[in-house]
Amino acid sequence: MKLRTVWIIFFLSVFSLLAFQSVWLSETYKLKKKEIQDSVDSQFVESVGKELKCRLEKSYLEEEVLIMDDNAAQAKMRDQPSEIFKVEGKDVLEAGIFQYILQFSKDTFRLYDLDSVFQSKLTFTGVPLTYLLTYKDSTGVILEQTGNLSSSRVGKAFHTVPLLIVDGKRVQAIVDISPSVIFKRMAWLLAASFLMLIIILVCIVYQAKTIFTQHKLNRLRVDFTNALTHDMKTPLGTIKSVLSLFRNNTEMKPEMKEKLGKIAMEQVVNLLKLVEKILTIAMMEEGKLTLKRDSVDLPGIIDELKRRFSLSGEKQVTILSSVELDNRIVYLEGTLIKDAIANLIENAIKYSGDSVRIELDCYIKDDHLFIRVKDNGLGIPEKDQQKIFEKFERGAAVGRKGAKGFGLGLSYVKHVTEAHGGIVVLYSKEKEGSEFTMALPLVNSK
Repeated sequence: MKLRTVWIIFFLSVFSLLAFQSVWLSETYKLKKKEIQDSVDSQFVESVGKELKCRLEKSYLEEEVLIMDDNAAQAKMRDQPSEIFKVEGKDVLEAGIFQYILQFSKDTFRLYDLDSVFQSKLTFTGVPLTYLLTYKDSTGVILEQTGNLSSSRVGKAFHTVPLLIVDGKRVQAIVDISPSVIFKRMAWLLAASFLMLIIILVCIVYQAKTIFTQHKLNRLRVDFTNALTHDMKTPLGTIKSVLSLFRNNTEMKPEMKEKLGKIAMEQVVNLLKLVEKILTIAMMEEGKLTLKRDSVDLPGIIDELKRRFSLSGEKQVTILSSVELDNRIVYLEGTLIKDAIANLIENAIKYSGDSVRIELDCYIKDDHLFIRVKDNGLGIPEKDQQKIFEKFERGAAVGRKGAKGFGLGLSYVKHVTEAHGGIVVLYSKEKEGSEFTMALPLVNSK
């Protein structure tokens, strides 16, 4: 599967998940809002009924009313010569016969009492709501109102069903059910939904990361195979040719034998160094490498490396060096440090033009040994400056950047430096060169 296809599937999966979650939350929000509205409507009806009951209990008709059924109450009304007979039957059915009985007994509806009952109902729910109670006549004119809802919110608030009291007068509750109130009711649901979303996203990201890792490993395998083919084929071919000459030419002159043997030995040494470098890195990563610190002749190591690389003949190489140790003895793993510095010099030569200028400095400051290698090469792009210390990174770039090698050099430098308790600092700019500095803490003994 192509990497682009993986990216498309990944983003489509995330987008689909977020879209589904948004639709689900939106519908849940609407249902929860409707649930709250129905609850408020029901509480308002109960509050009106409770206000009526309170008036009944206070009325002198209490005992008589409690034992009467609706038919008896209506018969009582027919027996009373009053204007209550003018009430239409449908109004009695809607408001209830007791409202008209209390109206007849001069115990009229009081909005203040309803406000107290309705407020206690809303408080009992645990969610604070602002509201407004209105008492209107049959023409819609407001006779009385109470509550803490601002006038600017009345148009956006929820209006309950107007309830008939008497003579066409109706009472209604206007409740502000804000989104914050709904979200508070959805708190546990939102928390569970968010947690589920995070878990699914983590699984998707983990799966995508696994696919990308497999893709990277596959690319690394191909590139490393190419590097192995190119870089090991030449020395092995050289060794094979030399051995063939020795076997087929028994009368070879001693001078030629010595020259060919030297060439073959150099190739063998190069292959052994590569194998040792891989094994050393593996042991460092597993924590199985034990440093054998000893006093190191750092000036001697620098001089040896200068001679070796200055006379390489591949390019015109100029190495300027300075060693300032303040007469202090340096305890290091000499072989590892020497190979690490050699790797930095090799990289400087490899990634430079035909004329290479290298500055190699060693100095002590603040109880640390600093080894700095600076070149005038091609420089390293900022986006690559973090990953170049990864193992086989250069090997993975053979086909793309035209650089030969396995990408072990800088990884080796990093592991050796960290094994000594230090760090590697890189400063580089494209087309202006690179500067690597190994900062190693000093120790006072082996």
